[in-house]
Amino acid sequence: MKRIIYIMLGAMVLANSSCKKSFLDVQSPSSVDEDFVFSSTSETQKVLAGVYNSWRDGNNGMFYDIDVVGSDAESHPESYDAQTRHIPEGLYATELAINYSSSSSEYANMYKVASRANIIMEAIAEKQEYKDAVAAGKANDWTQMYGEAAVFRAFAYHNLIRYFGDVPYLPASVHSASEADSAKLTSRDIIYDGEIANLIKVEPLMYRLGQGGISAERFSRTFAQGLIGKMALYAGGYSLRRTDFTYPGVTFTQIGTEKWNAKYVRRTDYKKYYEIAKTYLKACIENPGSAMLITQDSRGAGYGNPFQMNFQYNMNLMVSPESLFEIGETQGQFSERPYAFGRPSGGGGANAYPCKSYGQSRMYPVFYYGDFDPKDLRRDVTVTVSANSGSASEKLISFAPGSRDLGGLPNNKWDESRMQNPWTASQRQSGVNWPMMRMADVILMLSEVYAELGDEGSAKAELRKVRSRAFATADQTTKVDAYINALSGDALKEAILEERKLELAGEGMRREDLIRNGKLPEKIKLLRDRQKAMVAGLKTNGYYTFPNGNTISSYIYVKAVNVADLGMTKMLTSQCTVAETDPTYPVRFPSWRGNCDLWTTIGTATSGNRNLAIKGLFNYIDPNGVEAAALVAQGYKKTDWGVNIVKYEDHYTNNIFKGYPDAYYSAGVPPRYLMPLASEIIAKSNGLVTNGYGFAQQ
Repeated sequence: MKRIIYIMLGAMVLANSSCKKSFLDVQSPSSVDEDFVFSSTSETQKVLAGVYNSWRDGNNGMFYDIDVVGSDAESHPESYDAQTRHIPEGLYATELAINYSSSSSEYANMYKVASRANIIMEAIAEKQEYKDAVAAGKANDWTQMYGEAAVFRAFAYHNLIRYFGDVPYLPASVHSASEADSAKLTSRDIIYDGEIANLIKVEPLMYRLGQGGISAERFSRTFAQGLIGKMALYAGGYSLRRTDFTYPGVTFTQIGTEKWNAKYVRRTDYKKYYEIAKTYLKACIENPGSAMLITQDSRGAGYGNPFQMNFQYNMNLMVSPESLFEIGETQGQFSERPYAFGRPSGGGGANAYPCKSYGQSRMYPVFYYGDFDPKDLRRDVTVTVSANSGSASEKLISFAPGSRDLGGLPNNKWDESRMQNPWTASQRQSGVNWPMMRMADVILMLSEVYAELGDEGSAKAELRKVRSRAFATADQTTKVDAYINALSGDALKEAILEERKLELAGEGMRREDLIRNGKLPEKIKLLRDRQKAMVAGLKTNGYYTFPNGNTISSYIYVKAVNVADLGMTKMLTSQCTVAETDPTYPVRFPSWRGNCDLWTTIGTATSGNRNLAIKGLFNYIDPNGVEAAALVAQGYKKTDWGVNIVKYEDHYTNNIFKGYPDAYYSAGVPPRYLMPLASEIIAKSNGLVTNGYGFAQQ
């Protein structure tokens, strides 16, 4: 897998279209430029490639700051006061300077993408080959590229609404600074209606995945249908709305009270959007082109985990057949997986094994211990308890705030040790793609839609598709069939959202799922309560047992081992299939850890004891008991574990969503999850754009 080779010509032509004096970067190029760059499908593809590059470079900051860390499953690694980004992530315990760099960049980048998309659509619309294909109702390369541009614009506005609420809407190219500066705030309802309608118009004339040479590194009809479904769910979902702004012709159902001139509401006619979502999510699943849900692991004995196989495609630098769209990356150029969104490494910035991986994406202990069924095959793929040391060995994670091997439980879906050809020359250059939508996401969205529309049989059928692959054959009857058959009503809706949490953790979906379902306030309160109960148990007893039977203890027992001494030929472990009495069990379980087998001969590794054997991770071992004494005699060391959660209690309790205290939940205060608009945007808008939600104007 290699990302598209971005040709500079198209990128440079469109880069020259920026409107330097406007508050929006939206002005179109000259007609001479347009005639040249849109003269053929190959030249137009160069322009589109430049937009893909803009999307790749401009869509990461808010995901990093907000999406992948701000839910009841996903958290950040550092202490609250260590990073400004924790203020908006935690719903504003203090005010944030409105010129915050990540949100300002996101705003500018999304308008840049939308502007380029307008230019491309308008140029292609004049092509006779395009007109003929539209008249005939048949896809060709021109209609495909027109559709890709339409997806870019829709996706850009979707992100703008998610992060900022109501924003200026420019569905046509702009030719002067005055046109841009006369753009006023537009209701998100108008934007969603316009963009969904445009996608519905273009998607029949796009290629499905696998057709016309289209892979998941480009937008396809398959992805367009998935995006229509997702945007319809957001359009019909709960969101924070301004009370000092008019939403024409729309009435709402409200949760809680008003604060910051804002309310948390959903349209009363929301089900019409769920019907749209049903139509297009169903179409996407029934005729997905080459995309599919991976349900079989073809790798042979010792693997047996199709869920992990999806992410292994990413680490093999191949497009996963489960992906509907992946942002393409290339080794040797900037990429965030696994540096920020995967298993951490304590290595240096260059020539380490592997190089530094910071580990921005972490998981709450109550999610790891309390939410996953102990037999769920997704748990160990999603969350790990060890980091790469950076010198070809494994190192236990600490719950002390920090980064790398500090900061709590990391995302394990991407791991440089698990790559076929790891990049060890320098950090943040692994070349692993960013999957932005995969089939499991689409299936669970459709399950959610069916449940909300009252078709529980269909909702359960879709839920079963995803849940069944998370359990071994022997567990299907109890963990899948009996579990799903017992669900109905609100319990079914809650189970579907919980399945999305288990399936998609670390992929940045959960925060938005909670927002659009009206669940964010109650889940914040529940998360804090559960974490506090865990801390209280650790303080009182030295352990805490969750309802699912898992126990977290203050201390666990760990020793470094040479796997060769245990008859193992691999340092990198896969799915654990051995009994607890097997001598290799403490090394193999939890699964999906260890260290890269390619690095056994490097000079930085001074010992063969590179793997960790762990005891007591899910059961309590009394430090003063016989079992503990026997483990110490075998070379195990009593090691801090949950005791560090107690030591940093505020980090794991009171500082969680610090801007939304329990008193807010009791009072029904709406969650203030949006970002402010920058002062330059307001100042240059001729008074037509203002900040809402209690944010400053300058």
